[in-house]
Amino acid sequence: MGPDELEQQRLAFALEQSTTASYIGIAATVVLALAIATGMGLIPAAAWGLLMVTILLSRARMLRRASAQLDQPGGLPRAHRDFTLSTLLLAFTIGALPALGFSGMSMELKMVVTVFLCLWCCAAMASLGLTPRLYTLYLVLVVGGLSIGWARSRLPEARYTAVALLLYIVVLRAFSHNFTRRIAEGMAIRAENAALVRQLSAANEAKTRFIMAASHDLRQPLHAISYLGGVLARARDPVDVRNANEALGAAVEGLNKLFSAILDLSRIDSGAVRTHPVSFKVDGLIEQLGTEYRTLCVASGRRWECRVESATVLTDPSLLERVLRNLLDNAMKHGGNGLVRLEVGTREAEVTITISDDGPGIPEASRARVFDEFYRGNEAGPPGLGLGLSIVRRLADRLGCRITIDFTDAQRQRGAAISVHVPRGTQLPEDAAPTLPGRAGGDEEDVSGLAVLVIDDDATVLHATRALLAQWGCRVGTCGRGDALDEVVARLGAPDVALVDYRLDGGLSGLDVVAGVRERHPGMGVVMVTGESDPQVLDQLSEAGLPVLEKPVSPRELRLTLALFKAADA
Repeated sequence: MGPDELEQQRLAFALEQSTTASYIGIAATVVLALAIATGMGLIPAAAWGLLMVTILLSRARMLRRASAQLDQPGGLPRAHRDFTLSTLLLAFTIGALPALGFSGMSMELKMVVTVFLCLWCCAAMASLGLTPRLYTLYLVLVVGGLSIGWARSRLPEARYTAVALLLYIVVLRAFSHNFTRRIAEGMAIRAENAALVRQLSAANEAKTRFIMAASHDLRQPLHAISYLGGVLARARDPVDVRNANEALGAAVEGLNKLFSAILDLSRIDSGAVRTHPVSFKVDGLIEQLGTEYRTLCVASGRRWECRVESATVLTDPSLLERVLRNLLDNAMKHGGNGLVRLEVGTREAEVTITISDDGPGIPEASRARVFDEFYRGNEAGPPGLGLGLSIVRRLADRLGCRITIDFTDAQRQRGAAISVHVPRGTQLPEDAAPTLPGRAGGDEEDVSGLAVLVIDDDATVLHATRALLAQWGCRVGTCGRGDALDEVVARLGAPDVALVDYRLDGGLSGLDVVAGVRERHPGMGVVMVTGESDPQVLDQLSEAGLPVLEKPVSPRELRLTLALFKAADA
């Protein structure tokens, strides 16, 4: 809560309390006026009581109006003014009673009035305590009036009473300080709780929208796969089989992309994605992306521009590449049919990498929402997952980079220019080799002859994995239960590598299940296959020194991993 907001909350509370206190004060005024009528006379007491009631009623109406207008422009200073003036006028009228009327009162009546007004000042702390300066002025006027009244009395003890009343001001002021602090702390806690409730409500609504959008996008390829499965079951014409296979592959690829994007979001949010920042020359990465996307632009009839300025950045090369690839893919998909540009510029503390296009652009009103999950600003444009920019924002946050959006052509408000502002790194020598993110090899590596043990509690996964590995020429043993593992290994022989699901039925860990096999076959490699995003689990696997494949695993990724063990045995 900011200072202005806290001040507004304090004043709103004070206005509410003071409005209620004004009506209570009317009853107290009537009682006090009846009490002083015996000493001052009926007419002066009635005149004072009528003036007090008029002030209290006017003050209540004024404070209600101020409360209603508090959120409007200029409402806060007007409310302060009305509150201050009405409070000082009330205090002056109360203090005038003893200052001017004590001379005609008996000692007993003076004591009654004194006690009554001291209690009044104490009760006023509940409505004025949150405005310490105003409460101090209120006490000075009321108790000061009492002190003057006693000082004017020609009694020996009057001066001591006046001094005691002045000390009473100090005591009340000290108590009001603690009261103000406690109320302010309570209001701050209430505001924080309200903000937390709003955040939780917004998160719940976002989760609901996410699930609804994800379920819709997941149903589409699953719907197509279901139909294509029926087509393949009855197809006799080789052309129909080939077309159905191609369509099935496209549907599976789309489903895999969606799952991968959702898992990326989950892993980033859970902290499973770790950053390893280093200082490196960004030129090599930009040139590599330029070569790849120039080819894509030429193939689609678009123009490509790449403007590289030598620069050193401090960030994670692989994650930065993912950010730039997502932005380039977004420009290729939604940036119209014209130009796609990738350029690098340097400033004092950062390097700016900008990807721009000649498409419809992103209106300023939509720029905050384009980073939301499943948000598609241009409904008329080509279909997409609506997750690419969400991943970009999260990765940029992890990398400590800023993302800004502008128009490519600001005058015509056309084209999207999205910039990634990356921290500059330590200057490297001119002849330093550019750092490039790792690249996997092809998908034709020879893995035939490998003895692969597959451990998974899902029968469908076991069947699919066995079929795929057998097609590559591997010898395969599959096991879904820990108690059958020894039998499977006996039939397979010494495994070269085990593909082990981390989480198995019964709360078992794949690490525990395979431990006995590793003791008997120390040369066996182990690859953990998991859909876990818990950082603690991933840390445990990292500490075990085992390669990890994250579900869904593509056939290409699996084959490349197995090829490493085939090469080690060669």
